[in-house]
Amino acid sequence: MIDLSHLKGATALVTGANGFIGSHLVDQLLASGCTVHGLVRETSNLKWLDTSQIHLHKADLVRPDFKVPDLEDIDYIFHCAGLTKAKSRSEYFEVNATACSVLYEQCEKRGSRVKGIVHLSSLAATGPSPKGGKVDEDTPCRPVTYYGQSKLAGEEIARKFSGSLPITVIRPPVVYGPREENFFTFIKLIHKGWGLQIGKAGKELSLIYVADLVQAMLIASKHAKQEGHRYFVTDGQVYIWEQVAKESARIMNIRLKTLKIPEGVLSLAALLFEGWACFSSKAALFDRQRMIDIQQSSWSASPDKFFEELGFEPQYDLSRGLTETIKWYQEQKWL
Repeated sequence: MIDLSHLKGATALVTGANGFIGSHLVDQLLASGCTVHGLVRETSNLKWLDTSQIHLHKADLVRPDFKVPDLEDIDYIFHCAGLTKAKSRSEYFEVNATACSVLYEQCEKRGSRVKGIVHLSSLAATGPSPKGGKVDEDTPCRPVTYYGQSKLAGEEIARKFSGSLPITVIRPPVVYGPREENFFTFIKLIHKGWGLQIGKAGKELSLIYVADLVQAMLIASKHAKQEGHRYFVTDGQVYIWEQVAKESARIMNIRLKTLKIPEGVLSLAALLFEGWACFSSKAALFDRQRMIDIQQSSWSASPDKFFEELGFEPQYDLSRGLTETIKWYQEQKWL
């Protein structure tokens, strides 16, 4: 049983509280007896939040005149806000890096009560792993996308402030679970009987189910120190996409046919999506940056350091995590 007694009666701030990970974190904080402040943008969709249960603040961290609400009363901060899709490199850096400076500068000046800060980063900040291998906390960071570069810049800002603030950086790989919409695209194809193979087969990846990631973040908040620790958190296994597809098909009782798409065809599609996005205020659903991600042979990380130092054990293996995720998609009539 994970001890989360440090949260009972405490006050927490969650940035990006309306997002996939942020909303699950809010739910668990409330269940742990925590008073929760949620920070969201004015235009944020609040469908996953019970706004009657939290103190909601609508504002934008990237504004230099922004003041973090009730910071003097906050015990724990979970910085989940970030962009995973953007129209330019500067947009990624504005939200994933510059906003970190705004937040941590105010914490340094006003947040003397803060006991722990968890900074949510990404495996993308380190970059892909060698085929058949895993990156770890000692691996030199070589991000290959604007997203990864901006997440690394956010980490570096967090580390700069870690001399005065108790900040722990968590780097998850692909996170899946209820409410996640990008992973749902993959599941929806399988539900239609298609297992997508882009380029060569056997591309490797690490995964973590959202409930396990949330538990890891809550544990990290208890052990945060002014040393700027960074940890990878995964379910401990390495998969290939075909394995994930087959397990998903088994759960849904679907007979799978493999749809092979050459990378060159997808690269052309990325250009077309970017072109259409020029006429929209929204970023492209798929672009050349996402294509760079897909072209890598492995996105795998070792969580051993986190497991050993913080005594964490994931509760969801692939089968259980996919079962819960697919069940939720079905209950919500997404499938």
